[in-house]
Parts: sequence; C-alpha cells; structure tokens
Amino acid sequence: MSAPRSGDVCRVLVLEPYYAGSHRAVLDGVLSRLGDGWEADLLTLPARKWKWRMRGAGITMAARARELHAGGARWNLVFASTFVNLAEFKGLAGEAVAGVPSVVYFHENQLLYPVRHEAEWDLQFPLTNITSALAADECWFNTAWNLDGFLTEIPGFLKRFPDHLPKGVVQAIRAKSSVLHPPFDAAAFDAVPPARDGHPRIVWPHRWEHDKGPDTFFAAATALAAEGLDFEVAVAGQAFADKPDCFERAEAALGHRLTHLGEPGSRADYARLLRSSDIAVSTAVNEFFGIAMVEACYAGCYPLVPDDLAYPELYPGEFRYRDADELHARLRSLVLDRPAPGAARDLGEAYTFEASMPAWREAFERTSGSIGSGAMGEERGA
Repeated sequence: MSAPRSGDVCRVLVLEPYYAGSHRAVLDGVLSRLGDGWEADLLTLPARKWKWRMRGAGITMAARARELHAGGARWNLVFASTFVNLAEFKGLAGEAVAGVPSVVYFHENQLLYPVRHEAEWDLQFPLTNITSALAADECWFNTAWNLDGFLTEIPGFLKRFPDHLPKGVVQAIRAKSSVLHPPFDAAAFDAVPPARDGHPRIVWPHRWEHDKGPDTFFAAATALAAEGLDFEVAVAGQAFADKPDCFERAEAALGHRLTHLGEPGSRADYARLLRSSDIAVSTAVNEFFGIAMVEACYAGCYPLVPDDLAYPELYPGEFRYRDADELHARLRSLVLDRPAPGAARDLGEAYTFEASMPAWREAFERTSGSIGSGAMGEERGA
C-alpha cells in the first residue's frame, strides 16, 4: 500500500501469522468494511506449522514493520492475532511502532486448548498469549467464555514458575479486555434458495480433528442408522493428513446415508450444502465461538450443540444437549419430526457483518484514538 495521506486516513498495521480459515475471513471482512477513512498494511504468513508461527512470527513481522516505517509508513493502530508474540514484536519493531496503540484479538487461547499429550506440550504457547495480553493496550475476545476462561486459568499456570511469580497479571488483563463477536459474510447463503428435498439431512460442518469430537457424532449417526431410520449425513469441513480413524469407519457404517464427505470446493458449494440440510450438529470438546454452526443457523438448519464451552453464551437451551445419550435422542426426534427451516435463523443474523460492523468500527476508532479526530495525529505519525 502507499504511504498514508496525512490528515484524512487512519491506518492499521495487521499482524496475522496464520492467515486462513476464520482468522482470514473475519479479518478481511472487517477491514474491507471499516470505511473510506481506513487503510491497512497486512503482515501475514501462510497457515502452516502453527507452533513455529507462534514461536517466530514476531521476529519476521518486526523486521517487515521496520522496513515499512523506513519507507514512510505510519500507523494509528496495531492489530494482532494470538499467533504472534505481541510483546516480542513491539520490542523488536522499536521506533516503528513506538506510541502506537495495540490490540490483540483472541479467536482462541492456549490456556483453554485441550492438550492430548501433556508431556509434549510447550508451555511457551500459553505464556505467549499472556505476554501478548500484557503488552496490548486492549484485548478483544470472541466470547465471554474465552475471556473468563483465560483469566481463570492464568493463576494456576503462573504457579508453574519456580520463583518470582508475576503479580497482578489477571487484574491488568481484565481491566483492558472486552468481548467482540466474530462476524461472517452472509452473501453466499442469501444467493442460494433452500433445497430440502428427500430425507432429512444432518450436517457436521467442522475440521476433521479430535477436538471437534467426530467420534461422538458418528456414534450417534450410526446408532440411528442401526435403527433403520431414513436420513442423510453430510460431513464437511477441512480435512488433514492425520485425520481420526472414525471417519473411515463411519463411511462404511453409514453407507448410502453418507451423501457428502469432504470440504466443499467453494463458498457457494458450502452454502448450497447448508441450505439443503435440516439439522446441524456440533460435538466439539473445544470451541471458542464456532462460526460454522452460526452459519448453519443462518442457512436454516436446526442447531444441536453441547451444553458446554462457549455454546450456552450463544444458544438458548432448546438447542443444547447435555451428553451423548441426549444427542442421540434429540437427533432421533428431529429425524422423525423434521424441523421447519429457519428455527434459529435470527441467531445467525445477529453475527452477520451487517449486524456486527457498528461495534467493530467503534472499537477500532476508540482504540486508535480516531473518534473525534478523523485523522492520523501528528504525534503518532512522528
């Protein structure tokens, strides 16, 4: 991007070391909708090797920020994801970002992330989240569950220090933290009419990883199949080389009922899949928000989500289940008595960009100090 036009533009320096999926969709959508008074310099890295992104992105991005600054770039705001060590970045970037307000956005936090192999876990990851939060002027969390859980877990984590335990960390972070839900683009769903023909369809639209609980979902689906019920199953979401074994077992067990298996080829294909489904299910054991389920609600699906994690904050009780037995019972009831489309559409509508952008725009303006000034101040541009 070109250098800022003095006096009429607010400029944000974006740090996203994992530029894909919901991180990219939310970021691109927000930046494109902030308005004519905003411009951005995006420092991004490909979405791979996330552990190394957290370890080293601050070094790479600080060097790039110094180059941009030397070329004349000045910023009103630094906006970082939790995949960068913001404290490290600010220290290495030095004069380039001196005095510039900074925000870290928590799509997730490593203190609440489920760990399958504790012995192999690198404690630097949650510590990076903590130091980034301490280094930021504001911390924005995608849900209150994410924020509250992060603050609750910090004291126990800090007790791992052999001595010189940090003091006042929770209080310092709480004082500058708020909740800002991630929005989604509804255009693809609006462009596709509902198409609910044939048997009721259950969709599971999640990453093919253990933390999304695929075993629980497939157990419920295969139990319904064993009863002889007529229904279809669509399994979407991103697959990885190291996928859980249950996917192959489910393909054999569900047979003709499994009408879709794999990540849709495009956003339009994904919208058509959701618009042709009746029931959307989450079996996650780790979920900080869950954009896929919100999109499914908007598309007309009836959601079933665990009565846990971030879900009670977002979904009324009628859409939540307590355990695997209740999931099976609720699915059986919905297959036998097919739900009408749109039972939770208003829930999805609350998180579209159209509904969410006023809050996002106000947060950017407030934190950058541009409210009332409408421009980049000379002091920050120096």
